[in-house]
Amino acid sequence: MDRMRIPTQGKHRGGADLGASVRPGAARRLMDRVLEIGGFAAGWCGRLFAQAGHEVVRIEPETPTPGWVSQTASDLYLHAGKKRLSPQPRAVVAKLAARADVVVLETAGADAVAEWGFEQWTSPVKATITPFGRTGPKRNWHATPSTLLAMGGYTNLMGDEGREPLSLPGHYTEFQAANFTYTAINANRLAGKRNDIDVGMLEVLLALSQFTTVMWHCAGKIRSRHGNDFWSVVPTNLFRCLDGWIYVNIVPTFWDPFLAFLQRPELALDPRFANNGDRMEHRDALHAAISEAIADVPKVTLRERANEARIPAGIVQTFDEVLADDHLAGRGFWQSIAFGEQTLKTPNPPFRMDRARWPDRELAAPAPAGGFDG
Repeated sequence: MDRMRIPTQGKHRGGADLGASVRPGAARRLMDRVLEIGGFAAGWCGRLFAQAGHEVVRIEPETPTPGWVSQTASDLYLHAGKKRLSPQPRAVVAKLAARADVVVLETAGADAVAEWGFEQWTSPVKATITPFGRTGPKRNWHATPSTLLAMGGYTNLMGDEGREPLSLPGHYTEFQAANFTYTAINANRLAGKRNDIDVGMLEVLLALSQFTTVMWHCAGKIRSRHGNDFWSVVPTNLFRCLDGWIYVNIVPTFWDPFLAFLQRPELALDPRFANNGDRMEHRDALHAAISEAIADVPKVTLRERANEARIPAGIVQTFDEVLADDHLAGRGFWQSIAFGEQTLKTPNPPFRMDRARWPDRELAAPAPAGGFDG
C-alpha cells in the first residue's frame, strides 16, 4: 500500500499543518516510523501499525504488566514484526522519539507521562494512553481493566438480574483504547497535522456505551442487567439445543423467518407474540416455546436452518471449532508467526487493504540497542 510523505517542519501544537504539501510516492513515506512504549494498549496499537507495514520500534518495560496469558503468548500476539528493544535510558528514548513520526506512550497515570519527558519530544504526532487521561482529579489514580469496567458502568450491566454483577476477562479495555488511539493518530497523519493526543481508558468505555445512553434519552429507562437476554428486543437470548447452544437476535423484521427456522408457524397466530411489545410482556412463554422447539435439534441443523431462513443466529463454537472455521480460513484470517522452530497460528487484524493478505511475521527477541537507523 503506497502512503504519502509528510514533511516535518511546522508548528507542533493545536493540530497545526506540517508545512509543505503532501505528495505521494516519496522515498520517505507517510509517518512510517512508530515508537511504542507501554503495555497491552500500546502493544495493540503498535501491532496495527506493524501489520500495515510501518516500522515499529517497541521499548520493553522494566516490569511487564501482568496479563491473562503468559508473557510469551502476549509477545507472540502483539509484538511479531516489530523491532523490540530492552529497557532504554531516557536520553536514548528521547533520541528515538525525535526520529519517530508517531509515538504511542502508555503509562499508569499523568505523572508517569511527565517522567518520560513526553512534553519535550518533538515527534509530529504523539499519543498517550492512561486510565483517566492526563487531566482531571483522577489523572493519577491507579486502575486496572476490571476496575475501569466497574467505574464505567459496564460491570453493572453484566450478569443475571438479582445476582452479583460480572466483569469481562482479558484486555478489552486496553485494546479498545488502542483502537481509538490508532484512529486518532491516522486522522492526523492523513490530514497532515501535528498533534498531541490524550486518550483516557475510562472515557473510551463510556464512548462505547451508546445503547445505554439511547435508552435513557429516548425512553427514560435506566438499563439494567438481564443475563443473556437483551431484554428490549424479544427474542434475543441464548438457548440450549441437542449438542450445544445457539444465540438468536430477532428484531421484528425477522419474526416470520424465525418461526420458519423454529418450524413453529402457528406461533404467528398467537396474540401473545403479535409484536415486539407483546413478546416482551410474554417473554417467558416465548422462551419456553423456543427451548422446546430446538431442544432435540443438533447445532449443525440449526445452522443450516438459520442460513435458509436468513436470520441472525450464532452457534456457540468451541475454540477448536473457531480455529477450523472454513470462512475464517477462506478469508486468510489466520497468520503464521515463526517462533524458534515452531510456526504458530494467530489472528490477523480484522481489516484488509487493497484485498491483500497480511504477510507472515516473526517474533524477534529484544535487542540492547538500535532502531530508526541507529
